Amino acid sequence: MGPSGSGKTSLLCSLAGRLKGSFGIRYRIGGEMFYNGAAPSENVIRSVTSFVTQDDDALMPSLTVRESLQFAAGLRLPSWMSKEEKNRRAEEILLKMGLKDCANSLIGSDLIKGISGGEKRRATIAIQILTDPKILLLDEPTSGLDAFTATSIIEVLQGLAAEWRTLILTIHQSRSDIFRYFHNILLLSRGGHPVYAGKGAEMLSYFGQLGYPCSKTTNPADFVLDLITVDLQEITRETATRSRVQCLISNWAEMPAELTRQTSTIATPEQLGSLMRQINSFHVIFPLVLRRSLINLRRQPPLIAARTMQVVGMSIIISLFFAPLRNDYEAVQSRMGILQQFAALYFVGMLQNIAIYPNERDVFYREQEDNCYSIEAFVIQYTILEVPFEIASSLVFGALMAFAIGMQRTVEMFLIAAFNCFCIVNCGESLGIMFCTLFSHAGFSVNITSILLSIANILGGVMSLNIPAVIQAFNHLSPIKYAVANLASYSMANHHFTCSDSQRMPSGNCPIETGEQALKLYNLDKNPEMNLMALGVCTIVYRVVAYGLLKVARSYGFWERVKVLFRRQREGD
Repeated sequence: MGPSGSGKTSLLCSLAGRLKGSFGIRYRIGGEMFYNGAAPSENVIRSVTSFVTQDDDALMPSLTVRESLQFAAGLRLPSWMSKEEKNRRAEEILLKMGLKDCANSLIGSDLIKGISGGEKRRATIAIQILTDPKILLLDEPTSGLDAFTATSIIEVLQGLAAEWRTLILTIHQSRSDIFRYFHNILLLSRGGHPVYAGKGAEMLSYFGQLGYPCSKTTNPADFVLDLITVDLQEITRETATRSRVQCLISNWAEMPAELTRQTSTIATPEQLGSLMRQINSFHVIFPLVLRRSLINLRRQPPLIAARTMQVVGMSIIISLFFAPLRNDYEAVQSRMGILQQFAALYFVGMLQNIAIYPNERDVFYREQEDNCYSIEAFVIQYTILEVPFEIASSLVFGALMAFAIGMQRTVEMFLIAAFNCFCIVNCGESLGIMFCTLFSHAGFSVNITSILLSIANILGGVMSLNIPAVIQAFNHLSPIKYAVANLASYSMANHHFTCSDSQRMPSGNCPIETGEQALKLYNLDKNPEMNLMALGVCTIVYRVVAYGLLKVARSYGFWERVKVLFRRQREGD
């Protein structure tokens, strides 16, 4: 227990081995942790310990409670168990956690009506105890719940503790009837300084001996939190309370080291290795992950619309502005303008990713920390569910570009336009994966990505033809460069343009009479087949890089290594 800023969550995350830094935060952990006298490895910690986070973002909103538990059982329980045994285990936990009445209700979200906050918390806890963990860590399990629901959650946890589990939970404040359930209490003041650690029943007598008695009508939890909190509202009270808290910290620091220690029976040091839980094989995990995501997507029409309607809507708007293309002198500029519009698909792919990926990423992060499945399973299932929608919308886009607008009314042009659309959108998706992996805040990711996409848009189309060689090198990384180059050649090959008498040159010829002349003018008379192939390779490379970046970013200590690299660079300069 402790006030805000006392480090409760940080301590719990460090016990679970999940205290990882980010780009702006670096943790320095001191001390040691032992399981019955043996220092556990990271795999042992993950196998023995289950961690219930403060939020419930690991629950998919369009699954029912029963489906969530059944899929979780399939992912977490060992492969030697049959599907029937796993479902039976899920049903047992469903009943134990009091979720029978809402078993067939959707989890819900801000956009989908679902179960209550207390039921979500129960469902989150239920998923974590499927594997029968020896240690259960819970970060403020009663936060945001009403008094009755909070009490019912604590009573459920009391029942779990009675089954020979070690439960460690953080709590900001509790009712007096909840407080009596706490066997041992660690009190932390702001800054993470311990003020008391011992039996809950002996806590009030300890503070009474220090001259801070608690009246019988006062809630013990309120009393100790008031005692160890600095009052910042008024200068004189701040000085007095800060002095009191510092005195309490000093008194506890001077306590004898021979404190009674209770040893649990989770395992002997020799048995720790046998407790390690391995991730199930890919062929077991992948169908479950794919089927779960498919159900979640199918029940959310807005997500399906986000996957398809942007490309389709954009193609309709372009058609309204450009269709049908003429063959006069001004049509050269219109045709180049259409090619530039393909660059906007880069943004569309990124926006499609922002609409879906962050939520799926958060679910994956939680489940990967629980040792459920690999990065490969996540990336492949995400790609499999993404690609069909991109293909369908790209076919519509290609049909409108080729036949409605009239770039070239041939099947070949239709397929080429659709392929270019698919590749550019897919590259935008991959870029979204990269930056949403590097930065957890979706808005910040959009800002950074938009800058890069704007640069690629300027460089890759027909807006900037004569650019410095250094910048041109960057352009080779952009799919827009290859798309515009091949589309220009395929759409203008063997094409003839007309002009009015006033537009003719003194020789009597039109300024531009053939598509080949237009391509040469814009420096786009390149090998279209090579550019088409380069676009396909670029699409594959983008997704592989996105996968690799996710793989590296999920390795522990990634941001710490990045900071060390930057520090060494500065020292070298």
